[in-house]
Amino acid sequence: MKTRLNAAAIDAAVARHFRDTQNPQSAFEAVVRSGNTAEINKTDELPRYVNRFLQMGRADLAAEFVKEATGKGMPHVSALERIIEQNELMGVAFFTRGMTAARTVGRVVIRNAAGGVLGHGTGFMISPQLLMTNNHVLRTPAEAAASYIEFDYALGADGAPLTPVHFAFDPARFFQTSGPLDFTIVAVEPENGSGQQVEERGWMHLIADSGKAVIGEPINIIQHPGGQRQQIAIRQNKIVKVVDDFLHYTTDTMRGTSGSFCANDQWQVAGLHHAGVPNTDAMGRWLKQDGSVFQNGVDDPKTIHWIANEGVRISSIVTEMRARGLSSVDEALFDRAFEPAPVMEFFDAGDFDGFEERAGGGASGQQTPGLTVGADGVARWNFQLTFGPLGGAGQMPASPAPTPKASPTPPPPVELPDSTPARVESVFEPRGTYYDAGADTLAAGNYYSGLAGSMTKKDRFWALHGLLKDSHHTVFSYYDARHDHLYPWIDRHPDETLRSIYSNDVMAEELFLAERIAVEAALSQAARVQEIARADLTPEAIELEDALLEATSTFNCEHVVPQSWFKGEAEKRAQKSDLHHLFTCEGGCNSFRSNIPYSEFSSEEEAKLLAAEVLAVEALANPELEAARPMCGLRDKRRFEPTAGKGAVARATLYFLLRYPGVVGDVKSGSKKELTKSNLGIILDWAKAEPPSLYERHRNAEIAKVQGNRNPLIDTPDWLGEIAFEEGFG
Repeated sequence: MKTRLNAAAIDAAVARHFRDTQNPQSAFEAVVRSGNTAEINKTDELPRYVNRFLQMGRADLAAEFVKEATGKGMPHVSALERIIEQNELMGVAFFTRGMTAARTVGRVVIRNAAGGVLGHGTGFMISPQLLMTNNHVLRTPAEAAASYIEFDYALGADGAPLTPVHFAFDPARFFQTSGPLDFTIVAVEPENGSGQQVEERGWMHLIADSGKAVIGEPINIIQHPGGQRQQIAIRQNKIVKVVDDFLHYTTDTMRGTSGSFCANDQWQVAGLHHAGVPNTDAMGRWLKQDGSVFQNGVDDPKTIHWIANEGVRISSIVTEMRARGLSSVDEALFDRAFEPAPVMEFFDAGDFDGFEERAGGGASGQQTPGLTVGADGVARWNFQLTFGPLGGAGQMPASPAPTPKASPTPPPPVELPDSTPARVESVFEPRGTYYDAGADTLAAGNYYSGLAGSMTKKDRFWALHGLLKDSHHTVFSYYDARHDHLYPWIDRHPDETLRSIYSNDVMAEELFLAERIAVEAALSQAARVQEIARADLTPEAIELEDALLEATSTFNCEHVVPQSWFKGEAEKRAQKSDLHHLFTCEGGCNSFRSNIPYSEFSSEEEAKLLAAEVLAVEALANPELEAARPMCGLRDKRRFEPTAGKGAVARATLYFLLRYPGVVGDVKSGSKKELTKSNLGIILDWAKAEPPSLYERHRNAEIAKVQGNRNPLIDTPDWLGEIAFEEGFG
């Protein structure tokens, strides 16, 4: 098997990578021993730290770190400390996401054309149809065609082996490999002979940006070491060096399994594990754990002293794949690897219907391996956990495992009946006709019926303020505003999609479904920890779990009036959850805008920004820098002009001035950025240039039904010139 996998040659190359750079493990340990953790910032690249903060949804920490790190002195608190601090806040979400990740990982059974087993590796799904492993595990399409992936090769809670689930590879549909980067990406059959769908395993989507794991940060690995049952190494392996296309991470035990992933604490894949680094003497000879020289062919490989592991950076793999000029069919398949999978979908209550209880006596039905529902009604996902450094074949269970039961012969393919209920694929919840113009016109007439017919601009402002405030009868929590109202129905466009407000790009439905499932799973877990019902969780507990998960989300909820501008303790909750100024937004664009007020750039300024091609990371590193972000907008330190949605955000801003006078523009110095009276003309021009759309009228009508008040600028655009909006500024 060693010859087949060419492990010795790979380990030798990895040892050269390790020796050709400074000893990363020694450098890392020296920093730790010194207690000067800020020094770790000097050992990694600034953009990687910036990207890491952005991937955590913490643009504020990224900006703060950049400002400090590029100043005269080093930051008082290292980037590593800040990242780990954020990781420690993950709570139960860490484990629920880890459970999801475990389902995507399987044992690769390597066979020859005659069906003989040659060896084992690890692989993991990166899309609904594609799996990633090492090149030295599956080198050619022919080898892949003869081999298969085996999921659920693990032990259950009672110590008995689970029933493995097999899927064949389909290299004729997709097969890409690289020797230098030691990766193979291959298609998996959509449905196996038992009628099971590989898509239901979930997948670990890829992120092209660098910085998913930085030096000193813990990583997590799910593996089949030595072909054994699935094991998980949690948070005891640390990144010690980034060398070109490779990551080095610590271990003092056996090397890990070829083809497993290395993930950060948000379970984002940072690397593809491919080899171990042995300890060597001055002559380059491998050493055993007792310090003596390892003699190949004589000594047990389990005695080798492995001092580090090496993984291939995912960003390097993505760069290589993008440079290959894939066919349109292959490119479409590979593009799906960047779509997040629904998180914790198998924890949906509907998925429990018909499952047998492992203890026996339950109603018969299809059983998801490892998932049991006890008599107490609690769902439990069972898999083997290994706490400690990245494990290997030398690790033994605390007690002998029971003799595995023979795997049943897969039944012939079956046709699923048409009546099989479809899995929920959307958070879209229609609540009647998208927009009933007649009914809404009548509702608006009744709403404004108490206003006097003739008023001065100033009187109209304050009359509308009183109406909007008095009729704002329901103040939602931020969680309820988004998950119960905004995403399912209110912010939907006529084609039922959710779109990023500043680009008009359609947002993948899976993103919102994944967040909803993750939040509900986290809330259920929090309730169990407190030994209370889910319905008895306090609003504060719900907001906390929601905030922790939103921090890692791919999308954000945009506040047209930024939260940093809010004022008044009694009103801040209403300002944060007011649906009239909440919009769906892509996370990167949300961070790019930050809390910068709306304004405009001249044609000459726009041309200059586009020609400069300043990256978003560079703009974040230098707040004084003017920048452009495609399909988002233009910005400098005091102005942001969106690419799309100007009319909608202008009317939402004007609504906010009416509803919460004195909050916006209450700035007495130039140290804080807020919209001021001098830019009011720009906002009014945007509102006049883009009349209210069907989308906005739908939003306004539906918000009125649940929140109580309306946006007068959508109902009566002619009022734009008849209201003294200057009264709304602080």
